[in-house]
Amino acid sequence: MFIEIEDEELHEIRAAFAKCDEDGSGAITKDELGSILQSLGQYFSEKALIELMNNSDLNNDGYITFHEFLSLYKKQVLFKVQEEKLRKAFNICDYDGNGFVTLEELKHIINEVGENLNEEQIITMIKEVDMDGDDRINFEEFIQLMKNQ
Repeated sequence: MFIEIEDEELHEIRAAFAKCDEDGSGAITKDELGSILQSLGQYFSEKALIELMNNSDLNNDGYITFHEFLSLYKKQVLFKVQEEKLRKAFNICDYDGNGFVTLEELKHIINEVGENLNEEQIITMIKEVDMDGDDRINFEEFIQLMKNQ
């Protein structure tokens, strides 16, 4: 999922990075990483920070540059926010709360938002993302459906 950062948020992230880069080296340690994430409202355990550090330190020098941090931020923070929004949208579509969006539920939603699609077109939408062939859309398939739109 492609995630963009608005200019204002990028400025906030850059400022938080600079503030936590205590020695001004342009790179941060694991402890500084934890401080930055906390200043941006994200909290991770010590174990999770070590894992983030290991996965983000591309040249394995024990430090994370701003570029590496930005990549980590997109993957760990913004993706979670995006996924939460998609979960809420999925739950709105899943009227009966059974964990699936059916043809009838999707038809209702499409009608509610004013789209002019016939049943055959909606069935085609479902078939394009229905990986398990059960003629329903689960959450993972819903994410794929949203990517296709």
